[in-house]
Amino acid sequence: MTKEEFLSQIERAATVLPGLPVTAGLLRQMGEELKKGDPAWWKNTLKAWERRRFAGWTEAWSLFLTCVHYEVLSDPDGPLAPYFPSCGGTDEAEPSRVFSQFLSDLPKEFFFHLRNGQRRVFLELWAPLWVSPAALFFQQRGLPFYLVEVNAGAGLNLAADMLVPQKGFDSQLLAARIGIDPAPLELENIEHKRWLTAALMPDQLPLIRALDKAIKAVLERQSREAAFIQMVPCEAQLAPKFIAKNIPVDDKDVGLLLFNIGATSRMGDSEYAAYKNSVAEMMKPWGERALWVELESVREEIYSTTFQLRINRISNGQLSQYIMAQFDFAAKKTSYDPRQSAKFLSIK
Repeated sequence: MTKEEFLSQIERAATVLPGLPVTAGLLRQMGEELKKGDPAWWKNTLKAWERRRFAGWTEAWSLFLTCVHYEVLSDPDGPLAPYFPSCGGTDEAEPSRVFSQFLSDLPKEFFFHLRNGQRRVFLELWAPLWVSPAALFFQQRGLPFYLVEVNAGAGLNLAADMLVPQKGFDSQLLAARIGIDPAPLELENIEHKRWLTAALMPDQLPLIRALDKAIKAVLERQSREAAFIQMVPCEAQLAPKFIAKNIPVDDKDVGLLLFNIGATSRMGDSEYAAYKNSVAEMMKPWGERALWVELESVREEIYSTTFQLRINRISNGQLSQYIMAQFDFAAKKTSYDPRQSAKFLSIK
């Protein structure tokens, strides 16, 4: 990550986030300081990122702001709190001067999270996007299935059918909900919960409220059903091997749905190609009982603001893909062809 790359990314981000004045203001302030030279916070950031590689253009700056947000949430009486709506502040005040002072005196914990942290975002709108493919592929034939999410964080997306009920979907078909993550987050842990909140921007109050509601609902369900969501420590690239080893394929009366949001977009092209091949090999023994659903940004676009809902299945022994829907969050455009999607997912 060079300064020029980071600066270009934050300038782009500031232009596509007009509805988030606090976030855009923070990005602009960072950009202004980088244009003037190499501030201490940037030198320390480069040191923290020595062994990290960022494939997606939103990954580095959003992680940086997540670490900022986490520090402010951890110190509600701190100088930035009055400027952060998530901490009871207002988005009408200009935070640049105070933010500049904040950047000049970042604690060691900030750079620890910058070095090791993985941003995991729960979005109520996107969480249930696995439900429609599941209904078309599994429910149409009454086939129970294992639901597995890669880079699942705390596993909230796995409960999307409960959190954001979809009309007509039969949740009883889920044989198990399994979350795979290098460092699973625990909803009972206040620091982990704070990290989940910090992954949202400080002026995204509706999304933060939805997150709080989701956490409360899942904790309540888990108090009655301890194994409601099963979290497993595992790197994303090793997920196919974990599934092949631990989820039985020989039961012909159960299927498999592998799901990821913003996970493969963090992989370089060669990493993704290897991962895709690994997933395909894992799915082949399942045949027409396996489905892979991805919600990821368009890889071919440098500053993509378009996410694709891609569905993958085994057809004639090979992995076949169809783009079920596209969402451009900058242009606020959505495209979806329900008839073709149903045709692709149909079992002859």
